[in-house]
Amino acid sequence: MASSELASEMYALPCGDDGTTALSTPVVVSVLASLLERHIARNERELAAGHREAAAAEGEAARRARAFDSGTVLDMSLRAFLERFSRYAHVSPQVYVVAYAYLDRLRRGGDAGVRVVSANAQRLLTTAILVASKFVEDRNYKNSYFAAVGGLSAAELSSLELDFLFLMQFKLNVSVSVFQSYSRHLQREVSYGGGDQVERCLRKALVSSGEARAQQRQAAAAAAQ
Repeated sequence: MASSELASEMYALPCGDDGTTALSTPVVVSVLASLLERHIARNERELAAGHREAAAAEGEAARRARAFDSGTVLDMSLRAFLERFSRYAHVSPQVYVVAYAYLDRLRRGGDAGVRVVSANAQRLLTTAILVASKFVEDRNYKNSYFAAVGGLSAAELSSLELDFLFLMQFKLNVSVSVFQSYSRHLQREVSYGGGDQVERCLRKALVSSGEARAQQRQAAAAAAQ
C-alpha cells in the first residue's frame, strides 16, 4: 500500500458516538503513552526477575537490538516526549498508530525481539516515529530535524534507522486492515482504559488555557487604564 493511500485513511479512524474522530493527536498521544508506560513497567519487572535471555543473545539481530540501549532515561514523561513530535514535526495520529504497530512487530521478534524499557525508549521511539513518518507522510522532515526533536545526533539516528530497518527485515508495509486493527485497539483503550480520564485532562487543559488568556486580557486592559 502506498503512503498516500494510508495517509487518506485519516478519514477512517475510529469515530466517537457524536460522529467525530475520536483518535485525535492529543488522544492518541495520551493513550499511547499510557500503553507504553505499562509495557515498560512489565518488561522491566521481567528483566529484574532474571529473564535476560534476549540480552545475552548473540548474532547480528541481537547486536542491532542492543544499539538502542543508551543507558540513559528520558528526563520527561513519555507523553511529553511523544507530544514533541506532533508539535515540532507535525506528526499525524496515523504516524503514531503505525509506529505502535512497528514496535509491536519488534516485540514479537523471537529471541532478538526488542522490548521497550526506560533505557531504550528515547532511541526506539524516535526511530519508530521517524520510519513510520516516512511510510505514512508524503512530505517529511530530514533525519537531522527528527534527531533534534528526539534529542539525538543526526548520525546516531541515521545509524539507528538502519538497525531498525534490519530488525524489521524491511517489512514496513501496514495494510489498511492492520492499520484499522491497531486503531481500534487504541480506541478500546480510550473507551475502557481510562479514556474518560484522558478527556478530562484535555478539557482541563483547554479550560486552563482559556483562563490564562482571559487573565492576560484583563491584565492588559488594567495596564492600559
